Amino acid sequence: MHSRQEEIDELKKIVNDIFLVDLEVISRKRDVVDARKVYSKILRDNGYSYDLIGKTLGKNHATIIHYIKNIEYILSYDKIIRDKYVACKNVFITTRKSIKEQIEKDVDIYVTVVRLTSELQEAVSIRKKILDNFVDYIEDYKKRNGFLPSVYEYRHTILPLFNQ
Repeated sequence: MHSRQEEIDELKKIVNDIFLVDLEVISRKRDVVDARKVYSKILRDNGYSYDLIGKTLGKNHATIIHYIKNIEYILSYDKIIRDKYVACKNVFITTRKSIKEQIEKDVDIYVTVVRLTSELQEAVSIRKKILDNFVDYIEDYKKRNGFLPSVYEYRHTILPLFNQ
C-alpha cells in the first residue's frame, strides 16, 4: 500500500530527473542545492514537517526552513528554476493522483473480494444444508418404503423439492 515514504522516494526521483542531479550527494553546488530547495518546498506544501523533510535529506529542520524561505525569493526572479519547480510539482501531483486512484481501485477490488468471499461462504453453507436435507430425505424414503427411489422418482419427484 501507498505510504509517505513512497511519496518521498517518488519526489526525489522526479527532482533528480528534472534537475539532473542526485539529492543524496554531499554537495554545495548550486544546482544540487536548488534541487533540494524545490524538493523541500514541494514536500512542505504537501503537509510534511520541516523535521521530516530534513531527515530525508540528512539536514536539520533549520536548513529546511532556510531552503523554503530562500526558494520563494529565487522563484520570483529565476525563470529556469521556476520552470523546473513547476515541472517537478506537476509530475508529483499527477503521480500522487494516479497512486491515489490506484489505491481507491485496490480498495474497491478488496471490498468486492471480501463481499464475494462472504457470499460464496454463504452459498456453500446453503448448498451443504440442501445436501444434508437431501440425504435425510433419501434415508427417510428408504425407511418408509424399504427401498431407494428410482432414477425417475429422483428426477421428477425428489429433485424438484430441492430447487425451491
